[in-house]
Amino acid sequence: MNIFSIFQDDFIYHDYQPLYTIEQTQSLYGYEALLRNTHKMNPEKLFQSAIKANILYKLDTLSISKAIEGFFHNRNQIGKLFVNVYVTTILHPSFHKYFDYLMDAFPTLRGRLVLELNESTPDELWQNPLLAKTLKSLRHYDVLYAIDDFGQGTASIKKSIEFEPDIIKLDRYFAKNLAESERKQRFLSFFNQFYGNDTLIILEGIEQEEDMLVAKELGITLGQGYYLGRPSKQLLA
Repeated sequence: MNIFSIFQDDFIYHDYQPLYTIEQTQSLYGYEALLRNTHKMNPEKLFQSAIKANILYKLDTLSISKAIEGFFHNRNQIGKLFVNVYVTTILHPSFHKYFDYLMDAFPTLRGRLVLELNESTPDELWQNPLLAKTLKSLRHYDVLYAIDDFGQGTASIKKSIEFEPDIIKLDRYFAKNLAESERKQRFLSFFNQFYGNDTLIILEGIEQEEDMLVAKELGITLGQGYYLGRPSKQLLA
């Protein structure tokens, strides 16, 4: 496959996976946009190819634009929209101009967009002072941001304290067999007590009812995973 074929109009699209509140009553909170392509190529491999071809910024911004367009073309779009973004994209000198264009094109996106930053991004990028400055400037548009896959990296706690994210998405590792693991339960209980008052906690990868019920008992606010809803091109009615 020619890497530049990704910029054909019909090559990439997005499925949308719902996120639900799991505290008292289960209600739809929003959707995460998940990149797909007509060649069924692994999205991670697609981005790695873009990195090698030095077109990561172009692919990432195209993905963000298409995720938003697809969301608003659905009649049933409600709640927040979670969109993955590379830290290098946020640090790119053209990102501000691009983001201003997005908010002008989709004014109803204000207050509904959540940018997901992957926690396993190299530490030197997290330490770039421009990152905190840029994230702060996006508050002008009421943009929220989340640290994704929390727990994969080596300095998770440090990032969560220094960057004060609106949302932390716990890696699916913590959901797998949660009902059977007292250690995971103790960790989630501690984690929720430490962050819960200031930060929304999302547990990813919930695939079993018993794991969701335990997460609920531990006070986890939001959940995502196949048990709650699978990704789909169409939003829920």
